[in-house]
Amino acid sequence: MATVSILWMLYLVRLKQMEAEIRARIEERLGERERIARELHDTLLQGIQGLILRFHAVAERIPASEPARQMIEKALDRADEVLVQGRDKVKNLRLTAQMKTLREALTDVIKDLAVSKGVEFSVIVEGDLRKLNPLVRDEAYWIGHEALVNALQHAGAKRIEVEIAYDPSQLRLRFRDDGSGIDPKILEAGGKPGHWGMRGMRERAAKIGAHLETWSRPGAGTELELRIPGSAAYGAQGNGSLWRRLRKLWHEEVPHEPHQGSNG
Repeated sequence: MATVSILWMLYLVRLKQMEAEIRARIEERLGERERIARELHDTLLQGIQGLILRFHAVAERIPASEPARQMIEKALDRADEVLVQGRDKVKNLRLTAQMKTLREALTDVIKDLAVSKGVEFSVIVEGDLRKLNPLVRDEAYWIGHEALVNALQHAGAKRIEVEIAYDPSQLRLRFRDDGSGIDPKILEAGGKPGHWGMRGMRERAAKIGAHLETWSRPGAGTELELRIPGSAAYGAQGNGSLWRRLRKLWHEEVPHEPHQGSNG
């Protein structure tokens, strides 16, 4: 019994050590993401904006009737679009590092996308709020983001419901809309050919060991459910399979730095 007790204590100590190491690597990754976003904003995006302003000044010196003026204006319009897309990407990089809860983040997505569209939406939270593994939180957010974008921009939904359930055994997210629905052939194929949306959501779900299921038919809206095991979503607050999830995260989600002298 004494030997078993000692082995159990050693097991718990090692478990805590691995959890601390993973947490440190996650925080390092999030900090690096924030640094990249800041540098992109302060250098690349600001530089592009400066170039656009200079070309605007040059275009103003060319008569409006000249074909060259029209070509420059079209190029500048495209440059403005690229700049906006770049800013959105930077905003998204910083968002996942700074967001507080899934409810707040997903509510912001709906507000940003549904401006002046008269869309009714509700976000319901069930269970006690739990601190989430940052990697799981990020992937869950982006899956939800894609679901909301599809509902608002592609399905033309006028009502959206989001449920976030913090069950002890799992984190469950459910998205319902009254949009135009999805063609059964597209749903069966896992998405439109050449489009990353649905396929990307499934890849993100698989990355965190989650189960993603979608129900839809034309004219009847869409319902999407994401279920993430508590051991992955809540870390030490989850169930007894924490050790297996920690090992998976350690070897797959947060890879070690390559040893010196390796080929790659």
